[in-house]
Amino acid sequence: GCSATVEVVEIAGAEKDEGTSSVTCRASSAAKTKKGRKRAKGRGKPVTQRVSAVTCRAMAAVGHEVRAKLLVKLLEGPATYKALKRVSKQEAGPLYHHISQLRLAGLILPKQRDLYELTRGGRNLILVVMAVSPLVRDRRRRPIDAGS
Repeated sequence: GCSATVEVVEIAGAEKDEGTSSVTCRASSAAKTKKGRKRAKGRGKPVTQRVSAVTCRAMAAVGHEVRAKLLVKLLEGPATYKALKRVSKQEAGPLYHHISQLRLAGLILPKQRDLYELTRGGRNLILVVMAVSPLVRDRRRRPIDAGS
């Protein structure tokens, strides 16, 4: 088997002109030898990836518990305002605010009056959030890398 890790090397602040933040990562991989030991394939060279303002807005929108519930509900398919109200347990005003934030972030679209559906980006983002959730809950101490 193989394994891969991505290490965040540096995060630069948001740049006002471009509306992006810069994240530099270094990737490395390891493969198991026949005797079951891991053989490092070395550290990759750092790669800088910009995080756009659009991505930051989408992450902020999905970062609210009520909005995450709405997105999970919409994974089942298009839903009415009434169905979203039932799953979120929100009054009309706050629910409208959350739906509006999700629409502004480009995560949901009104299919027609009173019927909402996920955009492709909204679907992808909530699936990633659900997949990462167990990793975020990991409260163990970070291992210290002997090489650094």
